[in-house]
Amino acid sequence: MRKALMTAAALAMVAGVAHADVYTDNSGMEADGGDIAAAFAGFDHLDITQVEVTNDANFLYFDISVAGDLDATNWGKYLIGMDTGRVAGTNTDAWGRNIDWGSGMTDFVGSWADDGGTGIGAELHAWDGAAWNLTDATYGAGTEIMGDDANHAAGVQRIAVSLSALGVGVGDVIFFDVATTGGGFDPGVDMLSRQDAATDGWGTQSVSGQYLSYTIIPAPGSAALLGLGGLVALRRRR
Repeated sequence: MRKALMTAAALAMVAGVAHADVYTDNSGMEADGGDIAAAFAGFDHLDITQVEVTNDANFLYFDISVAGDLDATNWGKYLIGMDTGRVAGTNTDAWGRNIDWGSGMTDFVGSWADDGGTGIGAELHAWDGAAWNLTDATYGAGTEIMGDDANHAAGVQRIAVSLSALGVGVGDVIFFDVATTGGGFDPGVDMLSRQDAATDGWGTQSVSGQYLSYTIIPAPGSAALLGLGGLVALRRRR
């Protein structure tokens, strides 16, 4: 298991982040009208409640909120599939999870919160038309993708992705979906694009619904930077 330290500049949160778009998800167990199959009972940290997306002049931010306390668990993976339209995409992700992403992904974020709330990590991958390539990771340069675990107790996994790495700017539309999962060949336990269960159990492939969309807008005032705080211990675990 590879460990690394990411040094994130302690930058003040200043005015300049665009107004967030909030995408709500049907939460709770399927039997009670939610979108989580019975096989996943008790795994509240995999139950998406909403995803908040915004941008500043340099980064696209995803706040993935789940029903459970991320400080209280030592596993969980949070995935983002994006379609920017720059190449013909793929419906399989860079981590090989048992998910049919439906729409063609051009960029993929795989993130984790495996340390019982003491750390966060993420990878950014780009599809070149034939294969996935690692763009950056929090255990690497950590300049194109960053993570923030400050709100793990409230169930929030925060990811910042460089706009330049995605090849997008003001006015561009990004289509995306978000999934929670475990390790190996696990399916997507919960998928933001669906208000019903994406799968009925660990051994069944999950299927994405219609992708959501977000339009990059000008950041008001000066560019805002995300405070990602100090030294964060990372574990590279899948």
